[in-house]
Amino acid sequence: MFRTSRFYRRTVLARLAVHRRMRSAAWVLPKPRTRAAWVTWADDLYNARAEAIHDEVWRAQAAGEDTSMMVLPVGDPAVPGVGGVVEPEGLTDAARRRRTLMDRLCDALVSPLPRGVWYGKADAVLQETAPMLVADVPGAREALLAAPGVVERGGPGVLRVESGRGGVVLRVHGPTWSLVFGVSPVVRPILIALDTASRTAWRIEDDEDAQDLIRGAVAEVVAEAARFGWGGDKYRPPVASAG
Repeated sequence: MFRTSRFYRRTVLARLAVHRRMRSAAWVLPKPRTRAAWVTWADDLYNARAEAIHDEVWRAQAAGEDTSMMVLPVGDPAVPGVGGVVEPEGLTDAARRRRTLMDRLCDALVSPLPRGVWYGKADAVLQETAPMLVADVPGAREALLAAPGVVERGGPGVLRVESGRGGVVLRVHGPTWSLVFGVSPVVRPILIALDTASRTAWRIEDDEDAQDLIRGAVAEVVAEAARFGWGGDKYRPPVASAG
């Protein structure tokens, strides 16, 4: 009697379960006939499903309905600071150095070298950052707590949302601190810099004791930034240029 492995049986059952849930959907794809085609089929199915969900959410937002999807204003010139680095007047030398450093690190994360998304241009992320605990950086905790409110209030050069080969990266400038973090493909690195040490940025994403604080700050900053995005209450439609 032919006996199949436990892994193979689980795989077949998983396929059947997936098909039972998807059978009535418009984006069901034909089942592959060989194991070699399974990976390609799974990728195509995922992409088709993602497109269908995106279309569904888009239609709901266009109709004015609330949805759980947030759209970040990547490169949107209507967002203060997006489309060019804007520096307010009256900055101290330390604040200018800190802001320049964090904008440079933001650019490095957005456009990394081909060999790794965490290295960036000229290894800037490695050369100009160091791991640190939030509790060991004076003012870091206060900066994380204040970041969502700073984005909400806005102002010249406060927020940048950029996208490139390295994913989606947000940069927030506060009065005496700056925050840079990637949100896609993963939420890391998370960098913070302060005027008290304006030549170095601290990597804080691995601080286990401050995970709730760090994750909460990142989530709230993203939520505030998404208010400027399509479907958000602060979204401003682009003005069509005269042809």
